[in-house]
Amino acid sequence: MNTIAVIGATGEVGFRLVQALHSSYRIVAIVRNLGKRDFSCYPDVEVRYVADISKVEDLALSLVGCDAIVNTGYIWFAEFIHKAVLESQAQVRHIVFTGSTGIFTRLPSPSADRKLRAEAFIQEHYRFPWTIIRPTMIYGHKDDRNISRLVQAVARYPLMPLIGSGSNLIQPVLIHDLVKAYGTALFNARCYNKSYNIGGSKAYSNRELIACAAASLGRRARLVPLPAALVRCGVALLSVIGLSPISREQVQRFQEDKHIDLKAFITDFNYVPHDFEHGIEYLVHDLKAHGQLR
Repeated sequence: MNTIAVIGATGEVGFRLVQALHSSYRIVAIVRNLGKRDFSCYPDVEVRYVADISKVEDLALSLVGCDAIVNTGYIWFAEFIHKAVLESQAQVRHIVFTGSTGIFTRLPSPSADRKLRAEAFIQEHYRFPWTIIRPTMIYGHKDDRNISRLVQAVARYPLMPLIGSGSNLIQPVLIHDLVKAYGTALFNARCYNKSYNIGGSKAYSNRELIACAAASLGRRARLVPLPAALVRCGVALLSVIGLSPISREQVQRFQEDKHIDLKAFITDFNYVPHDFEHGIEYLVHDLKAHGQLR
């Protein structure tokens, strides 16, 4: 049985991936917080502690005996992972990285630049098969920090603010579809040395997204359009005194189209991700199960 190292195994994506793969592979869960998740219900999963992925020697020890790696953490760890694989002398036959469609932004973004440099490093230096999976905004669990907050706000308030016209497009990806993509990519020669964008099956305007979130709760969204320039000024003023719930960069990104072409993904992975109308049901269920939504 092949051994898969899951880096970031206590994260929302990483832990779900351990759950999905443990019956088909021997799993090594690489974690930096031993108390964050309970792996006791998966006795065959071996937990290895690495406090800092940039500590190559420690990471190398954790990779000994592994046949493949799925890095569910930041892609900019690619250089450290590369050095650790070489130092460990593990016979790694495939590495799957988590990128981001955020690299396609037209706005100034140090994070996007860092991710682009990491992708360039992988393409130039990795001599064993790799795959990069770039998700859009991930949703489907109570701590996604984006769509979950939107759903809770729709449930709580009778009116929802809308920045600008609300016509800009967004294509969030359900976490279950992302986890499935990792499993499909592993040891799949069709996916070797390729990068894939993954999002929902179709794009929605911000207006439509809010309407879908409201419909999932049996409600109707009542929107209050706000001029983008006014919102930017307000955020700037509130930021000075530390009271702004969002950043000026987030306001700009809200007005940026974030839809993607799924043709390459659907062809090679042989499935179509959920659309938002159906995917939102998973999130609502999770929020209710944890008492965060009535």
